[in-house]
Amino acid sequence: MAGKLFVISSPSGAGKTTLVNRVLGRLKDQFSINRVVTYTSRKARSNEIPGEHYHFISSQEFEKKLEENFFLEWSGRYGSYYGTPRSILDEIDRGASKILIIDRLGAERVVAIAKDPSPTLSGKVISIWIEAPNLQELKRRLIGRGQETKMQIKKRLELAKQEIKKEKSCPLYDHKIINNVFFRAAQDLENLICCELKG
Repeated sequence: MAGKLFVISSPSGAGKTTLVNRVLGRLKDQFSINRVVTYTSRKARSNEIPGEHYHFISSQEFEKKLEENFFLEWSGRYGSYYGTPRSILDEIDRGASKILIIDRLGAERVVAIAKDPSPTLSGKVISIWIEAPNLQELKRRLIGRGQETKMQIKKRLELAKQEIKKEKSCPLYDHKIINNVFFRAAQDLENLICCELKG
């Protein structure tokens, strides 16, 4: 039996990675599920471990992989490359389920592939949109991370406004979770994933 691919997106700072890490910690003994480690050409932050948070490679290495059709989807939207390895399709076919954290643009591409007549991902993709309760809280969280300049935070907030507006006017995701109270949001995400995997 094939696994499932949970595509999770949110504006920067909405807490998707923290939520996913908590839920995976609770589910890893019950199901064959783990997070997809994507590739990026940006430098690792001080708290990031290569191979665990991302596969960190140079822009030249990324471009070489692009030529080799290595990625299922990719983007250069944030000034660095980000991409999902195509090899996850084989793992899903073998029964493993995956959680893929990507931006809306990447999610659009994966959802489009899932709707294609090809059986590669047909019926296996569950998309989830996570939001902070409001933009003021989103800004507070971004500042609290202490990882970006004021200009970068401003850019991320502008992008967040666009993404939230687009999701309201043109819904893409199957499910929506508001990360207002963390433990409640984590329980909602856990329940959703459990329901899909048991079904």
